[in-house]
Amino acid sequence: MLVDINKISGKGLLLDDSVELDENMLIEDGSFFLGDIAYNIFLKREGSQVKAKGRIITSVSLLCVYCLEQFEMKINSKFDIILFPGDLVDLNKALNPDEMEYIFYEGDKIDLSKILMEQVNLFIPFNPMCSPDCKGICPNCGINLNYHQCKCENSLNSMNFLFNNITR
Repeated sequence: MLVDINKISGKGLLLDDSVELDENMLIEDGSFFLGDIAYNIFLKREGSQVKAKGRIITSVSLLCVYCLEQFEMKINSKFDIILFPGDLVDLNKALNPDEMEYIFYEGDKIDLSKILMEQVNLFIPFNPMCSPDCKGICPNCGINLNYHQCKCENSLNSMNFLFNNITR
């Protein structure tokens, strides 16, 4: 999904649509989209820079790091970014710390799908959990403690033993 910056008038350009994106670009292993990404983005040129202000709405299925069950995470995120032309930097050498925070576009085209995917990935937590009170799985038998009580003998003692030996 490329947007030609020359089509952004002085008043700006409003893009309001939905799109299906490649779930292989999601940052979290085992995750996938549960629907299209609905987006509303307003683009405004200011010299060679392009300001993009928008909102995305979608749902993603993630794997809980505690119980290893899939769960749905709804994403409703607003963003406000500035895009810079790629010719501002020499991509054959390392970026300086200021340039690392920039988002670039190539030539006179902005790849909207990259922006949308980046915003989705920024919303996904580092360690996704199905709920704040997830009990996880038993380290002995692997049963999901959210649904069943563990029947392992001394399972709490086993967990304490494991924890104490790992932290030593």
